[in-house]
Amino acid sequence: MAVVLPSPPVTASPGLDGVVTKPDTTTRAPRVKPTKEDLLKTHAVHVQKQANSPENAPRPVKQPNLALAYPASTKSIREVDIIPLSQLEVNSHHRGSGLILKVISPPFLGAGAVSIVEDEFGNVDKISIYNQNDSSILSGVPEGCIIGVKEPYYTINGKNADGSEDYMICVDHPSDVTLIRFTDPIIPEPLRLGPLLKTAEDWKKAGDTAFLEKDFPTAVFCYTEALDCAEDEGFKPSIYTKRAGTSLILGRYDSAKEDALASRTGTSTDWKAYYTAGRACYGLCNYSESKEYLSKALELNPTNPAIKKEYERCLARLHEEETGDYDFEAIYKSLSPKNVHLDLGSFTRNTEVKASPLHGRGLFATKDLAPGDLVFAEKATLMPNQYEPMRASAALYALTVRQLLDNPSLCKSVLQLYPGEMTYERNPLEGTLVDGVPVLDVFVIEGLRNKNCFSVPLSTLEDTRPTAQEGRQAKGLWVHASNLNHACVPNTLRSFLGDMLISRATRHIKAGEEIFQQYVPVKSLPDVRNGVYKDGWGFECSCTLCVAELKQSSEASREKRKDLLAQVEKILNKKTPRAKTIIPDATIRSVDKLMKQLEEAHEPEIYGRLPRLTLIYGSNWLVGAYRGKKNYSKTIRHAVKVLRNFGFEMPQGAESQDKVWDPRQMFFSEEWHSLMTIHVVVALRRLAEAYNGLGKKEMAERSVEAAEFGYMLVTGFKNDLSNLDR
Repeated sequence: MAVVLPSPPVTASPGLDGVVTKPDTTTRAPRVKPTKEDLLKTHAVHVQKQANSPENAPRPVKQPNLALAYPASTKSIREVDIIPLSQLEVNSHHRGSGLILKVISPPFLGAGAVSIVEDEFGNVDKISIYNQNDSSILSGVPEGCIIGVKEPYYTINGKNADGSEDYMICVDHPSDVTLIRFTDPIIPEPLRLGPLLKTAEDWKKAGDTAFLEKDFPTAVFCYTEALDCAEDEGFKPSIYTKRAGTSLILGRYDSAKEDALASRTGTSTDWKAYYTAGRACYGLCNYSESKEYLSKALELNPTNPAIKKEYERCLARLHEEETGDYDFEAIYKSLSPKNVHLDLGSFTRNTEVKASPLHGRGLFATKDLAPGDLVFAEKATLMPNQYEPMRASAALYALTVRQLLDNPSLCKSVLQLYPGEMTYERNPLEGTLVDGVPVLDVFVIEGLRNKNCFSVPLSTLEDTRPTAQEGRQAKGLWVHASNLNHACVPNTLRSFLGDMLISRATRHIKAGEEIFQQYVPVKSLPDVRNGVYKDGWGFECSCTLCVAELKQSSEASREKRKDLLAQVEKILNKKTPRAKTIIPDATIRSVDKLMKQLEEAHEPEIYGRLPRLTLIYGSNWLVGAYRGKKNYSKTIRHAVKVLRNFGFEMPQGAESQDKVWDPRQMFFSEEWHSLMTIHVVVALRRLAEAYNGLGKKEMAERSVEAAEFGYMLVTGFKNDLSNLDR
C-alpha cells in the first residue's frame, strides 16, 4: 500500500509518574483505590503539564514485550457480560466480560491516551488506550464519550507519589475497545445524557465545522452520528460524500471507497462518487479497480482535468505492474529525505508464491531469468519515513497496527506472514471485522514485524558511497518479498530506492526454480551464521554452502579454518589498508603465509565450486596492501583470488598478469555458486587499476565493464563506478 500518512514519532515510553517497578503478576483484588475526586485531581495535573509543554511534542510508542503477550478479544461488546469496575481484579484479563464506560476527563496523550472513566454505578478508574491511529477519535477520547472495553486487562501501572499502587485498565489491542454511539441501546440508563445534538442536520453542521478546522477524526465522528440519526434517506448521500472525502484525507481508503459508493444517487453527479472511490483504490495500490471507477467518472464527466490526471496516473502504474518498465535513474533523482514513498506500481509477474520444499511458502520463477534480469520490483506495503536506528522498529510496528486498523483490506496479506513462535495459538478471526474494526493482536503484529521486516537505506546507491552515514536505515514490510526463503549463496540480490525493493538475478534461474535471498549478510564461519539464523528466525540453513561446510567438511577442518582466520584477524586488527597506506613487507609476508595455509585448509572436493568465505577478508587485505605498493602483478593475483573466494569461476591462469580472459563472463557460469556483494565490484575495480598500471588497456576495460555490471546488481540499476569514490 502507498503509505501517505506521516510516520508516528517514536521516543521512550515512560509512565505518567516515571516510576519503573518489577511487575506484580498475582491476580487479586486491588488494595486501596483512590477516590473519584483524587483521580480527577491527579489526572488534571498531568493534563495541565501537557498543555504547558511545547506543541507538537512527539507521542511515544509502546512497543509490545512478546514475553508478556496475551491474545486479543475476538468477541463483540454485545457478546460479553458487562461487569462493574468494582469487579476488576489486578493482572486479570477478565475473559468473557466487558465494560461500558463514560469518559469523564480530557485525555492525557502519552504512549497511550489516558483518561478517567466511570461506570453506571458511579465506580471510577483510569484507562490507557494504546495503538490507535491519529485518524481515530479513540486516539484521544473526548470527555463525555461512551466506550466499550472487551475482556479488559487490569494492571498495576507503578507507584503513586504516596507509595500506593497505581491501577489502570490497559488496552493494548486496538480492537479491544470500541466507541459506542450515543443512540446505542447498549448504553446503561445512568450513563445516558442524551445526544449532544438532536438532528442529522445538526451533526452534519458540526462535522462541517470540524472539517474546516482540520479536526478530521471529529468530523468523521459527527458525520457518523448524522447517518445514525438521519430519518430522510435522501439526506444520507450528502453525508456519505462528506465522510468519504474526510476518510480519504485521513488515509482510511477502505472507508472512503465504501462511503463514496454509498453516496451514489443514479444521476450525473455520481462522477464524484466514482472519482473518490477510484482515488481510494489507488491509495490501496489496487490500480485495476481504481481504473474501473475512474473510467466511470470520466464517462459521466469527460472533460474534468482532475479525473483525467488520476486516470493517467493509474494507467502508468498498471503499465509498471505489467512490464516492469521503470526509469530507475529518474526515480533515484526524485528521492529526498522527505520523499521516500514513491508513486510506483509493483512488478511481480516473473514470480509466484507456492509451497516450498524447504519450509513454509517460497517465491518461484515463472520464466527463465538470466543474470542481471529484474526478478521483481515491489513497493513497500508499509514503511515509515523514520531512518533513526533507535526509532525505526517502533515506528514500523506503530504504522503497521494503525494502517491495518484504518484499512482492514490489508489484513489478509499482512497477517498471513509468519510471526515466530507465540505463547498461545493464533486465532483464525484475526483480521475479521468485529464491532466495525478488524481484530488485531499487537503481539502477533510485533512478531511478524520482527521476522519479516527489511532494513532499508534511503537508496542502496547512496549506501555504497564512502560518505554514507552508517546505520541510518528505516525498516519496512514488503509482503511479496517476505515469501523469499534464505540461502547464504542466493540467486538474487536486493536493493532499495526509497520504499521500492528491487530484486535482480545474480545467476541463471529456470522457470519453476525457487528464488532465494540473504536475510542478513553472511558470516564467514558456518556455526556462527547459523546461530544468527536460529536466534532470529528459528531455522538452520540448508543451502549448498552450509550443507558442505557443516555436513561434509570435517570438524577438524572447520576448527583449523577458524583458528587460522583468528590469527589473520589478530594481525590485521580487522582493518583494510587505505589507498596510500604502505604496509611493512614483514606484515604482508606473515599474512600471505597464513592465507596459503588457510586456503589449503579448504578441501578441494568440497569447495571446488563454492565460496570460501574465511578467505575473503585476508584476500581483500592483500589486494589493498599490494595496491598501496603499486605491485600490479600481485594486486591482480589477489584480486582474482577475491573473486574466486566469492565463488566466481576463474579461468585457469587468471592470476597471471599475462592471462587474457573476460571478467564479464564470471557472472554467467551455470555451475558455480557465487556470492555477489559490493566487495566483488571493488575487487574488479582494483583489477582494472592494476591492468591499467601494466598498460593492458583491453583487460582494464573488460574489468571495468564487469565492475559496472556487478554495480548494477548491487544498486539495482546502472550507475557510474565513480560513486564509490565520492
